[in-house]
Order: sequence, then C-alpha cells, then structure tokens
Amino acid sequence: MLTPIVADAMHRKVTPGAVVLVSDGGQTCFHHAFGWLSEDGPPTQLDTIYDAASITKAAVTSALLMTLVSEERIGLDSKVAPLLPELTGPQKEHIELRHLMGHASGLPAHVHFFDRIWSGDLAGRATPWEALTTMAGAEPLAYETGTKTIYSDLGYILLARLIERLTGKRLDDAFAERIAGPLAMKDTHFVDLNGPPHPNPERVAPTGDGPTSSGERAMVHAQVHDDNARSGGGISGHAGLFTTAPDLARFAQALCDAYQDRPSFVPGEVVRQFWTTSAAPETSWRMGFDTPSNTPGISHSGDHWPATGVGHLGFTGTAMWLAPKHNRFVIILTNRTYYSWEPSGIKAMRRSLMHAIGEALPPL
Repeated sequence: MLTPIVADAMHRKVTPGAVVLVSDGGQTCFHHAFGWLSEDGPPTQLDTIYDAASITKAAVTSALLMTLVSEERIGLDSKVAPLLPELTGPQKEHIELRHLMGHASGLPAHVHFFDRIWSGDLAGRATPWEALTTMAGAEPLAYETGTKTIYSDLGYILLARLIERLTGKRLDDAFAERIAGPLAMKDTHFVDLNGPPHPNPERVAPTGDGPTSSGERAMVHAQVHDDNARSGGGISGHAGLFTTAPDLARFAQALCDAYQDRPSFVPGEVVRQFWTTSAAPETSWRMGFDTPSNTPGISHSGDHWPATGVGHLGFTGTAMWLAPKHNRFVIILTNRTYYSWEPSGIKAMRRSLMHAIGEALPPL
C-alpha cells in the first residue's frame, strides 16, 4: 500500500529513506522503515533518529505550555511582555500567549539571525541563545496582532524563553522532566552544540548540506538543521528536537488519551482548549498545532483525515497527524533535506501517504 509511494519518492530523490508508523484504536497497525539514512549509508531502521524540525513546536513548546496552563502558571489570554523583556518596540504590549502560539502575534515568519550571530554580533548579550531571543523580540511587527496568521519561527523562539522563565529550567531540561521522561521517550532529545556530541550519530539520519559558523557549507549530521536554532546553540522552541517514530507515537498516544480523559501527562480539558482555540479569524492554526485545510485536494493530511484532527509538519520532511476523537495517529519521518532544501516532492509524498492510509483504515 505505502511501499510504492515511498519507493517512487526515493527514486525521484525526494528522500533517501523514511519511517512510517500508523496507530488506530490504541494499536500500532503499521510500522515500517524504508530505504537508507543517506545515499551511501546504512539501511533505515524502525528506530532511526530524525531531526523533527518544526514538530518541535508541537511536541516540545506547545506540550510544555499545556502543562504550565494546567498548573495555572499562565493562561492563553495572558499578556506575555511582562515575562519577555526581549519583546521591545511598539505595540508588543498587546501580544498574548495565544497570539504567539497561534502564529498571530504580528511577528514575521523568518529572519536570518544566524548571519548576525555567526558574524560575532550577539546583540549585547552574553550567549548566542540570549542573542537569538533578543533579536527575535526586537524584530518589528509585520502586521497588527490578532488580525491574521503568518506562520512564525520567531514566536516559538520567544516561547522557549518564556517556558524557561516559568519553569526556571533550560528548555531541554524542562522537556525531559515534564514530557520525555514521564512518557519514556528514551531517544528523544536536543543536541546541545555547546555540550557533548550526539551519543549515537550512527542512528541519526543526516539532513543535508548547510551553512556553518565558518561561512562554509558542510553536511549537517546529528546537529539541528535549522540555521537559527544551530546558531543559538541547538536548543530552541521552534526546532531542534531529535526523535524516533516509536517515541513520537508515545507522545501522540498520550495526547489522544488526554483528549479522551484517560490518564496522561496533561488534563484533557487543557488539550481540548488548545486544539479548539485560534488566535485570528479564518485560520487553520490552533495552539501549536495545525488542522486540515478546508480546501479539498490540498491538505498535507490527505482527503480522509477528519476536520477535528490536528498535526504539524517539519521542514526536514517530517509529519505528525492525530485524530484524537478517534484515537488514531500517523507519524512520518524523512530527511528530505538531504537532497534539497526546495520542496522537491515532499508535499506530494506526505499527502499521498496520508491519503492511502486514510483509505486503508476504517472510515471515520
């Protein structure tokens, strides 16, 4: 069912390999590894470690904020400026937590802060991570807060700093304590570029050619692929998480359990609040998760995923889609940036996989 889709993508050099996991009704019904870690590398395994890219926003940042909202440490309508002195410039005092989480803060989508940091500009701060958050907070608003959505890495860079202030811990430590540890996600972590290297690089799929602090280009392997996250030290709220399909499945199942009020790391009422709250009119975005497009024929989730579903994509070629009302989810992990940073077929591959999975499973 899925093999021809992945084989065709591999033939067209969309990705050298992939891992796909499908769970329905609390049971894994498909889990397969395809291809290789790299063009001349070893075969992909069921537990190959991938750079999850922007799935970090959902699995780390949004999940941690779920726990903090459940503890009443902060609310979705809380103004964030008092906790984020990095937010400088006009009109930012109006930004609420839901605006940052729902991509409606007014901040632009992406800025090449790494160029400044790698050139030695730390914006007067002591560390690259402090420089990254300072630069993100100082960026002028591109539109009026709450009027529309523009998918923004900047908001999630700042949310990581917010989490650190609320928990008193570094983002990766807060994630390990509140999410990864309780869910036994043993292969899920950040790679601190100021600390020891990845302990198992042979299990990590490389993510392709990219710029470095020296100004040259090199293969990115067992370090975060995202340039801003890498320039800031590897640990950020918008990218940086490394994980496996089995570990992400534990996370997805925990969210489905919470949604249906079964025991989990966070109360169901908070999960449902996050997945039904938007920060601007006419948007598919909720709090850290996207929902299927209303336009037929274009959604990355395929044409059979329910409108009540939620999910997230990653630039490296990853995807996670949940149908929590039906206790169903799909994990797709690839390293499509190994061949090209351009889209180069990954949307068609992910959409075809999701469409085929939706057709094969019992209708919802």
